Amino acid sequence: MTIQQLFERIDSEIAPFRWAESWDNAGLLAGDPGREAAAALVCLDITPETISEAIGCGANVLVSHHPVIFHPLRRLTADKAAVRLVREDLGAICAHTNLDVADGGVNDALARALGLTDLEGLEPASEGQSLGRIGTLPAPLLPDDFATYVEERLRPAGGVRYTAGREAVRRVAVCGGAGGSLASLAEEKGAQALITGEVKHDVYVDCAAKGFTVLDAGHFDTECVVLEPLAARLREVCPGVPFIVSHAQSPVKLAGRPKE
Repeated sequence: MTIQQLFERIDSEIAPFRWAESWDNAGLLAGDPGREAAAALVCLDITPETISEAIGCGANVLVSHHPVIFHPLRRLTADKAAVRLVREDLGAICAHTNLDVADGGVNDALARALGLTDLEGLEPASEGQSLGRIGTLPAPLLPDDFATYVEERLRPAGGVRYTAGREAVRRVAVCGGAGGSLASLAEEKGAQALITGEVKHDVYVDCAAKGFTVLDAGHFDTECVVLEPLAARLREVCPGVPFIVSHAQSPVKLAGRPKE
């Protein structure tokens, strides 16, 4: 299977790239499309660390969530990941917002990691897809206990930041990555809490005033849950290509937390 064929299989079977937001830069962003995909590293970010990891495990293509080229590159210097990809003759396929909304994508993986059932979409997206999910906990939890539950389930490197709402939490909205702006919509749709990876201060203030629980469990930690399921799905649709899940950890650290 070539790198181009791997891209096409992701497009047709997992997360069509036409579902990506207009501001996004998802797609086949580096490498020779006609080169054979000997093995692929599945990662969240393409960084010097994951490029070295790919080389070390014999992968010549990286399948990442975050685009290796997102903002326009005004300089091509050796410290740029895109430059090293070219130098090492590695391919890069980046499935970003299209993987967020896809069935079995980031938000389904996050909901399942938290043990949510009875899932439904949060915000309508292209072609009948939805950004975010709403689901039900096995049992209601008080907001402080719910924050502990989330930390135990996701083990975020930077801990969990949250507002404690007035109600016990049973229905939960999730949006991996930067989804704090969906807090009001989550409340309107009957959730008692929103879990996401980035929350602005004004959203915390608003949620605290309204008595709504919002949790920031970290951008990396709310999205890396998709890597194992994505690799499993890739193995199904691309037989013969080894898919290795990256061991890269979140770049966010919490002072005083012991190393594991």
